[in-house]
Amino acid sequence: MKCSANSHLVVCAGALLFAGDSIALEGGTSSYPAGIVTVMSGAVGAPGETHLYTYNKLIDIGSIQDGRGDKVFPKVKGKIHAHAVRLVHTFDGPTLLGGNISLQIAVPYVQGHLDIPALGPFGRDSTRGMADPMFGALVSWQSPTYLHNIEVDYIAPWGKYDEKALVNPGDNSNVIYVAYAFTWFPFSQVEISSKISTNYSFENSKTDYQSGLQVVADYGLNYRFSNNWLAGVGGYFSTQLNDDQLHGKDIGNRTRSIKIGPQVGYAQRDWGVFVAYQNDVYARNTTQGDTIMLNGFLKF
Repeated sequence: MKCSANSHLVVCAGALLFAGDSIALEGGTSSYPAGIVTVMSGAVGAPGETHLYTYNKLIDIGSIQDGRGDKVFPKVKGKIHAHAVRLVHTFDGPTLLGGNISLQIAVPYVQGHLDIPALGPFGRDSTRGMADPMFGALVSWQSPTYLHNIEVDYIAPWGKYDEKALVNPGDNSNVIYVAYAFTWFPFSQVEISSKISTNYSFENSKTDYQSGLQVVADYGLNYRFSNNWLAGVGGYFSTQLNDDQLHGKDIGNRTRSIKIGPQVGYAQRDWGVFVAYQNDVYARNTTQGDTIMLNGFLKF
């Protein structure tokens, strides 16, 4: 079970694992930063270009939901500040299946705290530190009305991690991530974007916990007022296809969540900024709360 709070590789405040009458927390970084690719999802730089992206999120956690959508603990509070820098370079040849090849790296940093009064002195924790970095490749294609790409990444378990902590920047598990992203312009001023991903997490060697296969679909519907300004709505759908495992046995805890909210952006050819607010409208076996996001890019 992974929480879905994020920022390109951002943070999960803590996933609840119920084993008999005991309660443990499998906290750490979400293998995918759900909800950040909601504008021009299918776009990748032109051959020879390098882009620097920055992702910044404030996640206000107000509750932890169980599989029925009920609050697990009363008066849960938490805040996560998540930041990441992502560098993408597109090669000026060769191509693959007619698409341009790009390499990327993303490095996240997380600071946050979580307070669960019902757990007494064991229910309060804070952390700060580097989270798990991502290394990957993309192949991209584009036409005047449709841009799309395929992405394959490896997330390394190098972030700060303590199996006894309530909140962790790192996840201590290897992750393979595969995604397809597109941007479609059905009309000149209307943009429909999405990024659909699958995330396979290997077992956490320190806890013998393995999260199930996660599928996430970021989405955005945006209207362009000019060549530079846009506004719209965006968010994500997330679901887990199989149970989490503890010591090799299925234990349930499939996460499902939906976020939605307004977004606005300004961009020129060489730089741009994007602001969004997202709220949980559905959450199962995960945290629930509000997210404020400020992202940007710079072309070299």
